[in-house]
Amino acid sequence: MDRVVLVSKDWQTRALLRAQLLEEGMDVTAFESAREAVEDCGQGASLPGLLIADLAASDDPAAEAELLAAWVKQVPIWIVASHSLIVDKKLKGRGFEMTLFRPIDVGEVVEQIQRRLERNL
Repeated sequence: MDRVVLVSKDWQTRALLRAQLLEEGMDVTAFESAREAVEDCGQGASLPGLLIADLAASDDPAAEAELLAAWVKQVPIWIVASHSLIVDKKLKGRGFEMTLFRPIDVGEVVEQIQRRLERNL
């Protein structure tokens, strides 16, 4: 099964989503920042089947969106944003596969991830 990479500075969101994905038998790697995730992808690790980045919890969502946008041709990327997050022009038209808005339902997101990864098979 494809690896899922989670990015969130918010440890609770990261831990809950990671725990549920692991419970479903998925291979999951989690990072606090997009930079850490991109470094992992660039260091010979296999590219993930999906990268989910919680920009709503980021200290610099615009910079993280820019960094992730460079990877959209290699990795499908979902963004978690808040309705008050002002990086709209950094998100639209950048090739991100999906934008989810907080609050998110972990169970529902896990189901969406499972469906998305099944398409990769």
